Amino acid sequence: MKGKHLNLHERFYIEKRIIDGVTQATIARELELSRSTVSRELKRNTDPAFNRLYSCRRADTLAKTRRMNTSTRNKFHQQTTETQAFIRTRVSHRHIKF
Repeated sequence: MKGKHLNLHERFYIEKRIIDGVTQATIARELELSRSTVSRELKRNTDPAFNRLYSCRRADTLAKTRRMNTSTRNKFHQQTTETQAFIRTRVSHRHIKF
């Protein structure tokens, strides 16, 4: 499952199992994920404002926000208007040519 993002249902499952006192390794086995995936999920998406308690909804929001702010998405938006127009023109001409 390389490169797969966790969805809200998986995050909900992690939240409930953590509350039940189940280990990260067991949760990983149950979800058929690597232990490091569960560990990273808890580390990256546990909000300190929630007293270090894992919340699936907050975790999902944090992950989606992080994904939206990736550098690859922002590279195009950081270009000048002139550069964006040039890129759009070049791309559209390539699609028209036979």
